Amino acid sequence: MFAELFGHEVKERRWSALALGVVIGGMGVFIFALTAGMSDAIGKLTNGFPPQVTAFIGGGSAGGYAVGELFNLIAPAAMVGYAVVVGGSTIAGEEDKHTMSILTAQPVTRTSIVTSKSLGLLAALVGASVLLWAGVAIASASYNIGLDLNGLTAICVHLLFLAIMFGAIAVAAGCLTGNPGLATGIAGGLAVAAYVANAMLPLANLAGWAKLSPWYYFAGSDPLTNGIDGWHILVLAVIAAVAVVVAFFGFARRDLKG
Repeated sequence: MFAELFGHEVKERRWSALALGVVIGGMGVFIFALTAGMSDAIGKLTNGFPPQVTAFIGGGSAGGYAVGELFNLIAPAAMVGYAVVVGGSTIAGEEDKHTMSILTAQPVTRTSIVTSKSLGLLAALVGASVLLWAGVAIASASYNIGLDLNGLTAICVHLLFLAIMFGAIAVAAGCLTGNPGLATGIAGGLAVAAYVANAMLPLANLAGWAKLSPWYYFAGSDPLTNGIDGWHILVLAVIAAVAVVVAFFGFARRDLKG
């Protein structure tokens, strides 16, 4: 029964994951095409900015401003937003739609329900990340952006783990509350607050405090230039694992509705 549940989740998510990957990969193509002939002008414009401001707008990223904008804002917002919305509704949505009683009446444990739905979200995020990588790699080669493929792989892996982490928090919130709107709001609010803290604290000369934000472990080691940072990936993975454990216990102990 677990295999059937997981297969159903993958089937449910396949088109949305495909759309997510195609859209953000396509945004990479569009941004690179738009800025390919403007790299020198953008570089001159941002050269006089303070380092903190240059980092905030993505001007100091490998590949320049266009790559920085894509991976500092557009792709993370899309991936984390998708993870939060789907994670918040994947289990709590069953209660909201009054279909949970049908699901739990099947020969399957509550642990299997959480596991299958979490793995379905994971599969969707992995698929979207692969499409993002492919789209950006093709665009970089097409417009001579010169983006290193090892760096591109690293930033996509970091982004994947960031999205997994916030998705796991959303799943946990849904398991604890049974309310998809509330779960999405909790995880989304945490994601936005953490992003603002990571972006703004360095501007106030408080960069050390930014390490409390999960977003620091996404891009703080500059994976586009330095490759995958195993310790930063581990931090995101541990937070995600703790959230999943909370989801298991919360869902197992709560009186379900619907």
